[in-house]
Amino acid sequence: MPQVPRRLLLVYPDFDPTYWGMQYSLPLVGRKAFMPPLGLLTIAALTPADYELHIVDMNCGPLLDSDIAWADLVLFSAMMMQQRTLFAAARRCREAGKAVVFGGPYPTSFTAECAEHCDHMVLNEGEVTWPLFLRDLAAGALRRIYASAEKPDITQSPCPRFDLIRLSDYAVVPLQYSRGCPFQCEFCDIVVLYGRTPRTKTPAQMMAELDGIYATGYRGGIFIVDDNFIGNKRETARLLAELQSWNNAHGNPFQYGTEASLNLADDPALLRALVDAGFLWAFIGIETPSAEALQSANKYQNLRGGSMLDRVRVLQNAGLLVFGGFIVGFDGDTPDIFDRQLEFINAAAIPNALIGQLGALPGTPLSARLEREGRLHGSLTRDGGLGPFYSNFATSLPFDAIVRGQARMFRELYRPAAYFARLLEAYRRLPRKSHRLRRLLSPGGILLGSVRLALLIRMLFIVEPEYRREAFRFLWSMLRESPEYLQQSLDYLVMAYHYFRFTRDKVLPELEAVAANPPALVLARPA
Repeated sequence: MPQVPRRLLLVYPDFDPTYWGMQYSLPLVGRKAFMPPLGLLTIAALTPADYELHIVDMNCGPLLDSDIAWADLVLFSAMMMQQRTLFAAARRCREAGKAVVFGGPYPTSFTAECAEHCDHMVLNEGEVTWPLFLRDLAAGALRRIYASAEKPDITQSPCPRFDLIRLSDYAVVPLQYSRGCPFQCEFCDIVVLYGRTPRTKTPAQMMAELDGIYATGYRGGIFIVDDNFIGNKRETARLLAELQSWNNAHGNPFQYGTEASLNLADDPALLRALVDAGFLWAFIGIETPSAEALQSANKYQNLRGGSMLDRVRVLQNAGLLVFGGFIVGFDGDTPDIFDRQLEFINAAAIPNALIGQLGALPGTPLSARLEREGRLHGSLTRDGGLGPFYSNFATSLPFDAIVRGQARMFRELYRPAAYFARLLEAYRRLPRKSHRLRRLLSPGGILLGSVRLALLIRMLFIVEPEYRREAFRFLWSMLRESPEYLQQSLDYLVMAYHYFRFTRDKVLPELEAVAANPPALVLARPA
């Protein structure tokens, strides 16, 4: 490195296909990646102006030799699902003689696993550790690891540098409002990483971030990527009031989605404010229909306030499409859990249902308990379409039974007919709105809307007949039953194709191979 490095190359490794990634659908609608790297854009905003910055999102384009040659220092941020491509790209940079820095969720949680692949690590929350790194960089006295348990005041966090990327490359733009969660689910590492006291930005900060996105010309979906958007309900209510006013003043340019806990259904005023502020969907950690498993995992928020099916319906009746996270492999699970999960997902009309195996993340109460019980083994990270999401402990149900049950769930849920049946039922549960043909023909309507209907029609004529047939049946049903939601539903038509292809081409072959030849460590059974 030069004595005072000034050219910083910020790199986001590419993802192998995942359920979140939409890799099979994005090319059909003219997008390169699902979301931009919000963490790197925030780090860029924390960097003084006398540094030259260049961002390469490998999901949008390759990391070129010329990019590496330009840089004085190469910095990577990554999640677990990017392990393979992170290590490969870092190796290229080091072979070219460049010092490599790792940061982000994966290196923070799996520090020892990542250490040999980089020269320096900037861990935990960047508002604390990144300035320490830059101070030592300027002094020519870098340490190996920068880590801190300090929880920064995120009211001081700067607006991400959206100007450094092309937002038109992405399907959705992320923003973060809060960090932390008040709950203590045994398997979750959010409390470990960010604490139990949710910290929020101010409404003024969030409006400034929306102004920054609006100024780029982007119009479309905004994903509030908080792990629990309603962790601090009082502050969330304040934000939603400001957000509704901002939307009205700007002609409602964005549609919002987020992640929240199921107790949102127990707060009618907050739920109404969320819908009035333009939120169309929420991802809810439902996990399992087994009350025993929820109780053993300390997920009490799902056990209070009536049945989970009724509470999902409350959210839908208010105007939210509900997506769900589900887990198999809890200690109390019996062989019928897969049928029970399918029955719940279908009854709840949850179109996008992601099913993972229970895994013990570092630092979680689950990891500590399993280690005490002598049941913890192996690394959670591995290659493959499901990436890290295999149980890394001796399970109560036989591991091969869990894998086969999970495969059966995916096979059933993402058949096009099954997916569209759930989606159609979900739209039936949303509030009815007035609709007229002129609304469909308006600049914000279907024929001239931002979803680019022409590309969608082209897509439907080049995809597999099994999918195309069910997609047209769904569109016809929507025109007859819920025409006011037809434009919105086109997004899920695109998602459904990804789920169908990814499940068929990647997930099922992988699960079948793992079930037939499970790793030796997982064959051990708990005492």
